[in-house]
Amino acid sequence: MLDTILNGNETKSLTAQIKDAELQVLQHQHMVIIRADTLIQKTQQQMTAPASLLLAGGIGFVLGELTKSKSFNPHGTREEPQVAETTDITKTLMSALNQLVTINALYTTFRDSMKQTESQ
Repeated sequence: MLDTILNGNETKSLTAQIKDAELQVLQHQHMVIIRADTLIQKTQQQMTAPASLLLAGGIGFVLGELTKSKSFNPHGTREEPQVAETTDITKTLMSALNQLVTINALYTTFRDSMKQTESQ
């Protein structure tokens, strides 16, 4: 203890250490809140960007068209679905999903290249 006093490094009391730790926790919480607010704001900007809304609308339209009922059964008549129709719909949906993944990859690449162009 004499060594720490001679070197100017007095040991803090337990109360002072607790207060320092509480202050650090409060500072970290404040930084988390600031970063969360920034993340929410940037996410909202991305979600409301015209390109994102157009992409979401296009995806919704394609999925709506693919899942639309092809035949109408009047008067509540019920036909058993055929296995071939189910398989065709599954293949079509998988194909559409693969195309949407490709479109998303292209969109992301384009967006990143535009950011790099703007920063130069």
